[in-house]
Amino acid sequence: MAELALGIVGLAGTVDACVKLGNYLVQAYKDYSQSDVKLNELSLRMEICWLRISSQLEVTKHLEGEMDDDQKGIQERVIFVLRSKLDAAVVVISKPDKYASSKTAKKLYFLSLRDDLEQSVAELESWQKRFEPTWFQLVKAAPLTTIDGMHKNITLGNSRHATEPTLEAMKFRRAFEEGNRPVFIAEKTLESLEKRTIPYCSAQLAVDPTESKYHIIDTVSTDIVKAKDARDLASRLRDSNPLSSGTLKCKGIVRQPKQSSMAFVFRVPDGYTKVRSLRELLLSGQPPESLTMRLEMARQLATAVYFVHLYDFVHKNLSPETILSLEKEGQQNATVCLVGFQVIRHAEAKTNTSKADRKEILYQHSARQGSDSVDFIMQHDIYSLGVCLLEIGLWEPLITYGPDGTQQTSSIIELEHNTSEKCTPSLVQQQLISLSWGKLRVIMGDKYSKVVETCLTCLDAGNTDFGDPQEFQDADGVEVGARYVKKVIDIISEISF
Repeated sequence: MAELALGIVGLAGTVDACVKLGNYLVQAYKDYSQSDVKLNELSLRMEICWLRISSQLEVTKHLEGEMDDDQKGIQERVIFVLRSKLDAAVVVISKPDKYASSKTAKKLYFLSLRDDLEQSVAELESWQKRFEPTWFQLVKAAPLTTIDGMHKNITLGNSRHATEPTLEAMKFRRAFEEGNRPVFIAEKTLESLEKRTIPYCSAQLAVDPTESKYHIIDTVSTDIVKAKDARDLASRLRDSNPLSSGTLKCKGIVRQPKQSSMAFVFRVPDGYTKVRSLRELLLSGQPPESLTMRLEMARQLATAVYFVHLYDFVHKNLSPETILSLEKEGQQNATVCLVGFQVIRHAEAKTNTSKADRKEILYQHSARQGSDSVDFIMQHDIYSLGVCLLEIGLWEPLITYGPDGTQQTSSIIELEHNTSEKCTPSLVQQQLISLSWGKLRVIMGDKYSKVVETCLTCLDAGNTDFGDPQEFQDADGVEVGARYVKKVIDIISEISF
């Protein structure tokens, strides 16, 4: 029935219907926003959420002519899900008109629906987060001339806030073009910043005392990272949105020839003054107040890895030491961002790990260990992600640090092995999978456990989701990315506690 409805209405028709429903909901929430402080907050959330969704839908409609049949089919199905959520939300908000006559009675009835109304807003916010990664993938695949023309058409007669996603789309697409603005900045930029250590992280927090602006300094070796790769990454991250992509805006790169290094200078979003590594959080022994907060951290991390791949790079160094939690003072909701780009490279580059410092065997797929000739591919990042998602779910560190700073394997792994001998890479992988089947599933449930298992077995012959790398013929990894979004981000976004 859904396929029949899509065939009749089409993508553009479904978008137009969604826009009408969404606008109706925004106005309906506004009409009752003064009835209660909670309802006023819900009205604001609905308006902010719908402003972004509607703008992104307009972009999607404009790009319909650039989609192939598969892309169009995916977009139609995704937006049809939105239509069903909007229909359900309209049913909820229409109850006061249906069951109450006077204005006072309607307000009282509306107050009784607060939980249902909040659920409607949460459903739309969740859908938007799931939709956004595939939306950026669609923008990336479109010709730049189409994106520029679309931006001009949509911005005419619309407010600045309503057109922010189209501007974001234009900047994102332009970042992939050659001949972007220079990214190298003067070394004196670093001299004016007050640097602070981030525990268990090689990156530094740097504060501009004159403007109270926070930055992250991420230093990479020029023996490992090529200047072109660093330049391209900095250019593509110049206008990134860390709150949606998990990648910080890059102010530029400082050359440090005497140290044979380069320093990425990233901007921390305004107001986020509390910066900690995930390793520090795990070692603190203080888990987030709810499983929902833990789940949101996992979703943001999965999204961040996806965007690094969407920018045509692989991270190669993913671990709790390279994952940052950014918080505003007095607030507990954190934003997750990636750093630690010491060994990053272009996704299509044929390089291996021979020059990189060996990470603990826990975060490297067994295929990468014991051989310097194994090329790094996107699936290796996905495996490392699985290990990090396991730690977030358990909220137990798999790596601890001794008094002298040396890394040690956590007792949780040794207890599973029941041996003090050093484990082989394949044995470690099996023990991590065993943890995901057992202890993790008890805490986070079947779906989360399955996501972790899927990541940990991403290169196993029996895994049809990410298996044999020879099956992925698309040079820029679109097929890998699409499967990744479907199996990891989508499933995590569906989980609720």
